[in-house]
Amino acid sequence: MNASVGAPHAVGQAQRVPRLAYMVWCASLLGASGCASAVLTPAPEARVVPGTASAAMSEVAGVRVTVQADAWEGVRSVTDRVHPLRVTIENRSAFTVRVRYGDFALVAANGVRRPALPPVRVEGDLLSPMLAPGLAPIITPRFSYRRFYVAPYFAPLYPGVPVYGRPYVLYDPGYYAFWHVDFTRAVRSSVEVLSLALPEGVIEPEGQVAGFLYFRTVDPDAGQVVFRAAIVAVHGERDAVGGTVLGEVAVPFTVTKRR
Repeated sequence: MNASVGAPHAVGQAQRVPRLAYMVWCASLLGASGCASAVLTPAPEARVVPGTASAAMSEVAGVRVTVQADAWEGVRSVTDRVHPLRVTIENRSAFTVRVRYGDFALVAANGVRRPALPPVRVEGDLLSPMLAPGLAPIITPRFSYRRFYVAPYFAPLYPGVPVYGRPYVLYDPGYYAFWHVDFTRAVRSSVEVLSLALPEGVIEPEGQVAGFLYFRTVDPDAGQVVFRAAIVAVHGERDAVGGTVLGEVAVPFTVTKRR
C-alpha cells in the first residue's frame, strides 16, 4: 500500500464521521496507515540505550541518533493518527550537520517508505521560503537543544531559538508541498504538536537536539521497520545546495499489534 494514503477528511471533519463508518474506513486500509494499531519496540538486533528497553541508537561519523517510540507525552489521540518518535541527535563530529525532514524515514521490509511529515506548511521558492500564515509563535518550545539553530523559515514559529544565518539551502519545496498535505490528513498542527516537534535546522559540533518526528502509521503486520536517517554535513556558501553525506544510521524496530 502506498504510504501516503490518508484519512478521507481533515481532523475537524473526521470527528463528525459516525463511529461505524470510521471503523469501516479503517478496515478498508487493511490495518495500514490511518488507524494506529501497531506498536514499535527496538528489535532484538538493535543497539538499546543502557538503562532502558524502549530506546535504541545508531551512530555514524561521530553523529549518534537515538530513537524512542513510546515517549509521546501529549494528547493520546495523536498516536491514533501518526507514530510520534522522539529522536535525539548528538553531533560529536567536526562538521555542522543538518536536520531536514526529507533525511528521515521509516522503511518496511517490503520497501514501503514513510517519510517524516512536516507539521507546518512552508511556502515560497527554494531561496526565499516562508512559514505559511496563521500559526501563533511557540513561546516555550518543548524540544531540547544545545548548539542547534533553526532554519530561517522556522524563526517566526520559535522566536526564542537561535536562527541559522549562513548561506545553505535547507528548504525542499517539493517535499513540503506533498508531505505536509499528508500530515494534515492525519493530525492537526496544534500548539502541543508543534511545541514537541523536532524543527529543521543545523547542529554544530558538540551540539544536540531532541524532539518528535511524525510518521504515518505502520501496518501492524509489517513485522519490522527500520528508522533511517541520512547524516549530511553542511559546509556553507561554497556548497550551498547538496552538502556532504557522512553516512546513514539505521535503527530497527519490531512491529506488533496493539492490544
